[in-house]
Amino acid sequence: MNILLTGASGFVGHHVLQALEQKNHEVLACCRTPKKLFFKSKNTRILQLNYNDMTNFTDWLPHLQNINAVINCVGIIAESKDQSFQALHAQVPAALFKAAEQAKVRKIIQISALGSDETAQSAYHLSKKVADDALRNLNVEWYVLQPSIIYGDGAQSMALFHALAALPVHGLIDGGIQMMQPIHVNDVAATIIQCLNLESPVKQTLPLVGPEAISFKQLLAQLRRRLGKKQAPTVSFSGELAQRSVFIGQWLGEPAFNAENIAMLRRGNSADAGPITHFLGRSTQSLQKLLLLQPANQAERWHAGLYFLRPLLRLSIAFLWIWSGIVSLFFFPQEQSYQFLSASGITGSAAPVMLYGLALMDIILGLATLLAYRIRPLIFFQLTIIFLYTLTITFTLPEFWLHPFGPVLKNIPLLATLLVYLNLEGEKP
Repeated sequence: MNILLTGASGFVGHHVLQALEQKNHEVLACCRTPKKLFFKSKNTRILQLNYNDMTNFTDWLPHLQNINAVINCVGIIAESKDQSFQALHAQVPAALFKAAEQAKVRKIIQISALGSDETAQSAYHLSKKVADDALRNLNVEWYVLQPSIIYGDGAQSMALFHALAALPVHGLIDGGIQMMQPIHVNDVAATIIQCLNLESPVKQTLPLVGPEAISFKQLLAQLRRRLGKKQAPTVSFSGELAQRSVFIGQWLGEPAFNAENIAMLRRGNSADAGPITHFLGRSTQSLQKLLLLQPANQAERWHAGLYFLRPLLRLSIAFLWIWSGIVSLFFFPQEQSYQFLSASGITGSAAPVMLYGLALMDIILGLATLLAYRIRPLIFFQLTIIFLYTLTITFTLPEFWLHPFGPVLKNIPLLATLLVYLNLEGEKP
């Protein structure tokens, strides 16, 4: 088949593309960031798109010539200034589906979400439901697939759960009684491949779930055991308190910590596994056997332990720069500052310009770090500045290397800290 796949560089789309290539389908892989596609077969063509520019059905028509099937894997877990649920979950898919109908595409497969039904309340679920309903009203062969939490290589949600499990205390919303039924991404891909089978019954809404449900409390406990850690004490708090405390998630830079996602967690995420078992002709893979009973590898243990240290590093680096600037401006004796500058060859009218200029630069660097503004080039700049500071002091004030408080010596672990943070920042989803 000739297949148009959206969201090809995302977690689910990546695995779906692999499955399609293994079946020798011809794929037009649509994505925002082609560099994330580390592989492609001779049967795959890449189309780079900004989905925000694809909200009208006429935007899609040129790309649907000779296409037999459309698979929509576009999805976000939290909104940002550039990505909204309304645009990416509702407008873009609805436009794509309408264009596919006009282009006489045979099949359309929509990756929705469990909970996007008549009881939906969150903006996430409601936006998915808009696209689901738009597809159901078209004169095409359609599938609406509604997965629970999806796990597997590259899954952001399970990485977050591992990090929560690694914490010394488990905070449980409403006691952690919420039931969820995670499904492996390979089972999601296998379901899509089955949907493309000409003999498969069409016009179906299928919940995609694992064979057994597990409570959030049990999941964290078993993930912690998988990480090789002893059982952690638990603290239960109300969902209302959790939803009022979402500012902590923003402070940590974790998009999944928002009121919407907490509300979805409180609702639970499980369903009858019978329909997907019947559709696939087999049971989906067990979370217990596939993940929870397997010891975590070193990379997983490191990632779980460092997950929440990354924002802590950012905040501490920001504080260091801001406080350094404030101390230089308001607290440290100016006479001593000018003496240090004089030793570096900076005197006269240039001295106050340099003093106040460098102090303001420190504060600006701290604020930019706090806001995570272009963080990678920012960290490279900070590395350069600290290296130059150290080099200058080494030649002009070498006695500082022998100072008991180590004002220059501390630059060495600071440089290492910045390098660690630079690599952690590269792991952001």
